[in-house]
Amino acid sequence: MKPTIIKSKRKVTPEQILGETRTALILNRWSSSIWKLLWKDLLVYTILYLIIGLVYRFALPEEYQIHLESFIKYCHTQNAGLPLTFLLGFYVSLVVSRWWSQYCSLPWPDTIATFLRAVKMKEGGEEEARITRRTIVRYCLLAYLLCVRRLSIKLRKKFPTMREVIQTGLVTEAEAERIGEEDSVRQHGGSNWWMPLLWSTEIAENDVNISSAPVYGFIQMNIAGYRQKLTDVLTYGHVPIPLVYSQVVHLAVYFYFGVSLISEQWIIWRKPGDEEVDLYYPIFMTVRFLFIFGWLRVAETLYNPFGEDDEDFELNELLNRHFKVAMTIVDENEEHPELKKDIFWNQADPELIENPEMDIEEGFGDDKEDFVFK
Repeated sequence: MKPTIIKSKRKVTPEQILGETRTALILNRWSSSIWKLLWKDLLVYTILYLIIGLVYRFALPEEYQIHLESFIKYCHTQNAGLPLTFLLGFYVSLVVSRWWSQYCSLPWPDTIATFLRAVKMKEGGEEEARITRRTIVRYCLLAYLLCVRRLSIKLRKKFPTMREVIQTGLVTEAEAERIGEEDSVRQHGGSNWWMPLLWSTEIAENDVNISSAPVYGFIQMNIAGYRQKLTDVLTYGHVPIPLVYSQVVHLAVYFYFGVSLISEQWIIWRKPGDEEVDLYYPIFMTVRFLFIFGWLRVAETLYNPFGEDDEDFELNELLNRHFKVAMTIVDENEEHPELKKDIFWNQADPELIENPEMDIEEGFGDDKEDFVFK
């Protein structure tokens, strides 16, 4: 039995592929790029360097120029011994690791919804069972929103008060009144974001179908794990990287490049032994500036992934995805596909069928072909 090929006008572009694409050189990108982060800083720094150079060359008399040249050589020797790469490298590594851990700590409601959907309901109680499942999922998403809203600037702007949360439909006015206003900035004990999860456990415990199902323990365990992950996310906001460590790294970088404004000046050639190359523009210092300051800006950008930078988490899209998928899982809005024998039936050594006419490498942007096995 061979696959039937059905023509489709749907186009697949590299932008539809998750992850990195190869449509443009990585150095040519602007969004989230080093150019976007550093062009203002580099422009100001270069102007300051050129101003100092012009004053040194054209405004100072020769006697003062010679004194400044001695100071330039001294600064160049002393500035080379700073352990900048060690301090900055360890700091950036810590921030990036923390950034990725925060994303991995964000819980997904899919497992809870799947176990709820696996509960077999008694005949005649389908509508009540559906209400139960949807309510538990809604409470899980409500706890997610209330918890992450304490950290996210985007969510705080979108939902400044509980009134806006009520308008989403995730919570009723009666439920919101029991939870409270959720406007406290206290680190501990100032929020009741966990309360909807408590309601979820109570609903599951009091529901006869769920509490008697073999998956009841898994449901309660996953609700507890869901709360634990939200607590982990909140902990990252409560316990930031020690301020003194961030200050040491920033002080080292700013001091290094502050001294470099003097130490990297090209010295006027006066006698044999002086620098024979005399340039006005600091080429290699610009490269170091991009490397080191770019490193520092990476750490500043990823330090709080719940902000409004380009690389911060898209929590609005994530919430919409969780709501759509979880509600779809617990609902009984469609039947599963009809059970049929697959095309590999009774094959001792099955292999996936490939179409030699289809060139994946050259397929981006062209009309693609869908495979339907009949």
